[in-house]
Amino acid sequence: MFVRHVPWHVPGRYLALRRGGFSTWHFGRLPRKEDHVLMGAVSYDPAISSIWEKMKDYLNSAGCPFDFVLFTNYERQVAALLAGEIDLAWNGPVAHVLAQQHAGPGGVISLGMRDVDCDFISLCVARKDANVASVGEVTGKIVATGASDSPQAHLVPLFWLDELGVKPAEVRAFDMDLGKHGDTAVGEVSALEALLEGQAQVGLLSKMMWMRGLQGQLPSIDAKQLEETLEVIPESPPLFDHCQFDVLASNPAWKRESFCDALFKMDIRNPKHEEVMRLEGIQDSWMPPRQEGYAVVQKAFASFQPKRHYSTVARTHRPGRPGMSTATAMSRGGGLGLGGSRHVSSSRVGVVGGGVAGLQVIRSLRAKGFEVKAFEQDAKIGGVWRENYVNFGVQVPKQLYEFPDFPSKLPWGQYPTGQETQHYVEDYAEHFKLLDSVETNTKVLSVKPQEDGWVFTTSKDGTAKEESFDYCVIATGLYSKTKQFLPKLPSQELFQGQALHSTDFQDPAMAEGKRVVVVGNGKSAVDCAVEAFNAKASHVTMVSRRPHWPTPRKIANVIPFQYIFLSRLGQALVTGHRGALPGAPKHMSYWHQLGWPLMAGAFTVVEMLFALQFRNMSGSTSPLFKCDVVSDFYGAAQVLDYSFRDLVSAGKVDWKIGNPEAYSKHGLLVNGQELPADLIVYGTGFEKDYSVLSEDVRSKLGIEADGLYLYRHTLPPRVPRLAFVGSEVATISNISSYGLQSAWLGKVWSNQVELPSTEKMEKEIQEMKCWKRSWMPNTAARASLVLLHQTHFHDILLKDMGIQHLRKMPNVLAEVFMPYQPQDYNGIVAE
Repeated sequence: MFVRHVPWHVPGRYLALRRGGFSTWHFGRLPRKEDHVLMGAVSYDPAISSIWEKMKDYLNSAGCPFDFVLFTNYERQVAALLAGEIDLAWNGPVAHVLAQQHAGPGGVISLGMRDVDCDFISLCVARKDANVASVGEVTGKIVATGASDSPQAHLVPLFWLDELGVKPAEVRAFDMDLGKHGDTAVGEVSALEALLEGQAQVGLLSKMMWMRGLQGQLPSIDAKQLEETLEVIPESPPLFDHCQFDVLASNPAWKRESFCDALFKMDIRNPKHEEVMRLEGIQDSWMPPRQEGYAVVQKAFASFQPKRHYSTVARTHRPGRPGMSTATAMSRGGGLGLGGSRHVSSSRVGVVGGGVAGLQVIRSLRAKGFEVKAFEQDAKIGGVWRENYVNFGVQVPKQLYEFPDFPSKLPWGQYPTGQETQHYVEDYAEHFKLLDSVETNTKVLSVKPQEDGWVFTTSKDGTAKEESFDYCVIATGLYSKTKQFLPKLPSQELFQGQALHSTDFQDPAMAEGKRVVVVGNGKSAVDCAVEAFNAKASHVTMVSRRPHWPTPRKIANVIPFQYIFLSRLGQALVTGHRGALPGAPKHMSYWHQLGWPLMAGAFTVVEMLFALQFRNMSGSTSPLFKCDVVSDFYGAAQVLDYSFRDLVSAGKVDWKIGNPEAYSKHGLLVNGQELPADLIVYGTGFEKDYSVLSEDVRSKLGIEADGLYLYRHTLPPRVPRLAFVGSEVATISNISSYGLQSAWLGKVWSNQVELPSTEKMEKEIQEMKCWKRSWMPNTAARASLVLLHQTHFHDILLKDMGIQHLRKMPNVLAEVFMPYQPQDYNGIVAE
């Protein structure tokens, strides 16, 4: 008998099981909506049913209990999505926009698209005898288009002509298969026929249908006549994106997760997957979602919805002319929608930094209509991930270090290396077309306020120039390498070896055969000590001023740490122990007042468990009974594997507690004892550098010894049109925090979020300052620390934006017990 275990994320009392996967059908039993993932698709061709039958077989075999229904038009499909009759919709550009507009801010989450849906191309073609050499000469001509609900053959191209001031004498829309929004493309074929017959001089259609006509794939079009009669005008309409899988944000998280997990496991090189992927028109792979490609569609509808300034032609199919099959039909179309959100197209934003924060700022603000330009001093984007110490990497699993809307292709649970992360960042920038907003190899020398804006002075290739912007964003990150912190110790001139910062420890050969001393106790110091040993150093010693608590990747060697600390349950545990983040729900403060004695005992048990896991129960290097594990995490956050523990336990690396006092000729003096060294590596972090800002701006910021306190960790109340994204907030999954900051900032600067008064913002900042100083260690970065309170911080930003903050509901168990990850915030950054 074949038995298959049902995964944890599939609720319900029953699922029929069959060999090879789930079945959403059971003889004589009516299906329950909560037991399966139901998708809607528009049936514009008989082949659609067979394609999705094949997809259904695959998705069920891959662990997603999937079924589908077909609709005759996109409006009905979007209505079914909004009513909760289906879980997800295979929407085209117009239906995607329509769903977003009717669901409200953050109401729709996009899950993915095909590679062929990115950068869809429309063309403007003309009869050669019409003497149309450029788009300006379309004025006064008769223009033939596809169906009036087709984004590629009517709406976007006509919006483009209108924006250019081009006024055709007449627009003839071949309204065929209305409601399917150009999917069948028969309207485009009819437009080509009209052009060949001399009924129009200019045509608007997709590049795909034009190429198929030239290749003889359209039965009613003579390819030779097409080539001899028509030509492509050099200018072309703007690119846009086509299909998206859309779900409501309120849809159970397990449904979209099981669907995405199965979808993105498809590999066209796998013969079992290739057939159905080819039938769906995929060239290489499914792609993560993006919103940027729909801005022009949204604008086109805002422009054309209220008026109908064209004639329509109901053209009869010629005898024997077949309907478009999957091989010739357009990709999924869209449904008609209303105008879009507010745009601030005249405003320019200058961004300092091209790392993971700066890139998300670009994406978010461009979606709001801002013109954005980021300056990156290095040759490539990526910031700290471009280069660092030997074998550096992310200290959280890949699912916690992903951009919202762009899942990493690495296996679940893998801890990415620095090189893998850099490639991932570059892929993100390429996918969302952000690089055209970044100027690399350009150092920002100064940023000075001027009336209603800022003046950036930059230097590139030795040439300085000034450029004006309406807004300024500092996105230089928490770990900007421009100002390394190196302790200034006496007698360095005596030392005959080499002393450097961990960032510059990039070649393992530097340590080979040498006596290496590593100073520090953070992750970079620990990593450098391990790598020095791996590089065959003759002896390795790590020196720390005091012991700190490391967090194991798996608590009790079983539970990934994020399930404890990044779930709402974990948030409640930390809050009960150390208090509620200001702005969190009031009941959390009451919980702290009542529950702190219980939580103090509970976290003592946690400390003993951590000490046991790291084999560090006693001695000078053990933090047990010396400092609180949560408070210490806010001073020296680090998530470690057991590499360093094992080397210390085996006596292969020495670990000493003490204060470096001075250099000696052959090493470093620590507590009066000389530690022989040929190479000293300082894993001592970085200092914040605000020198790019003018002195009067720095004075208004109110920078203190423990950092820069800001409203929502983003805005200085006394300095308008200036924001900090990513550089003044530290969380566990900081990449998603930067995305939400960017989305929040975009809504603030586009007047979609109303800020409180300056006095109220400063009052909230003061409350945050007092709370942090009441229990967090006194460090230079204390103002930026959110860390284990990140879920409540994210909630605050979402509530400000009017977006549902309970992202996993209505699945109560997932909301309470599952960790919050970047994918929970899909669809928000470029809303």
